[in-house]
Amino acid sequence: MSNVLFNFSRQMDAKIHPPLRQVNRSRKLVEIVIGDGFGETSVDWVELQEMSKAMVSYNFSDGNIDTVDFALTNSKIPIIWKDYVIDRRLYEAMRNKRTEIDSSAALDAAYMVSSAEETMILRGVSRDGTNYEIPGMYEGAGNDFATTTNVGEFGGIQDAVVGAYNLFDTDNVPTDALKWNLTLAPNIYNKVIQSRNSNGTRELPELSDLLNGGNVFKSNTLAEGTGLLSPTPDTGKQYLDFYLSQEVTTEHGTDSKRPTTGPIYGRVFEAGVLRIKKDSVLCKLSSLTTTA
Repeated sequence: MSNVLFNFSRQMDAKIHPPLRQVNRSRKLVEIVIGDGFGETSVDWVELQEMSKAMVSYNFSDGNIDTVDFALTNSKIPIIWKDYVIDRRLYEAMRNKRTEIDSSAALDAAYMVSSAEETMILRGVSRDGTNYEIPGMYEGAGNDFATTTNVGEFGGIQDAVVGAYNLFDTDNVPTDALKWNLTLAPNIYNKVIQSRNSNGTRELPELSDLLNGGNVFKSNTLAEGTGLLSPTPDTGKQYLDFYLSQEVTTEHGTDSKRPTTGPIYGRVFEAGVLRIKKDSVLCKLSSLTTTA
């Protein structure tokens, strides 16, 4: 039975991964680094520290040397999981060669795991919903554009992005050399995508151009009136990543008391942690409004 359930689980994995890739937003925001498996409980990584300015002269001289300063950080790797139960007779029917394997239960559980991963990456790890043990991109952002900005007016969201760029400039972040993703709370996103000026010109193409080739995303994880500006994974992987020690995986087992007729217990799980190596490249937009 154990081999049958193992093969059944791998079939489920093959079924759930393609649709998960379609809906998963968080993995479009950060570089994914593959870890060493489920047994890895923590990971060491280096948080970048700022160096002094370079010198300009006609000859080399002393005085332009920095002692490499870094913060060695160790993060515990949390697990995300969702359990479910499959009726044994239904499971046996699914094993019938003439019946396509129904992965609905596993996929529903996988969607819940994916949603929790998005919360972990964007907001952080919090067991009480308030205090974040490991900050996500929003909670861990080194910059905050907190000026009240009305995105209900054409150009409002662009003003907020430029305001964030100004903060980045102060921290010597190369805003013109990076591509940027803009993640918005639903009430802000829905307003932005319908924004037009008096001539009927849509604002979204102008916003996309302002992001240097990045994308605009919507996330229910963010609170109303908020957004996040972050470098795209291909241009910002040196600044932050998601360390994925265990990819989304399904597991199935039985109750040893009733191994033949008892239900099949299912679990979808993954393990990973966000690593912010330079928080100054992240800017939250904490005071957006939609007042027309």
